[in-house]
Amino acid sequence: MERVREMDTIKDYIKQGVSFVKEAWTELSKVHYPSPKDTLRATVVVVVVTLVMAAWLGVIDFFATRVVRQLLG
Repeated sequence: MERVREMDTIKDYIKQGVSFVKEAWTELSKVHYPSPKDTLRATVVVVVVTLVMAAWLGVIDFFATRVVRQLLG
């Protein structure tokens, strides 16, 4: 009797696994992947914004350092 319960449990796990894979495959088929052109555009935007922010923070840091040196100086 114990063996029958174990087999039922194993079968349930297999059914759950198969169901999960089917659902995951269905969801993956709904995914919209960007075109290479869109990916390049997004990458350029990220790089440009990063460079602008780095420059801005560098300028602020430069002046803040000068102010602190003058105060402590």
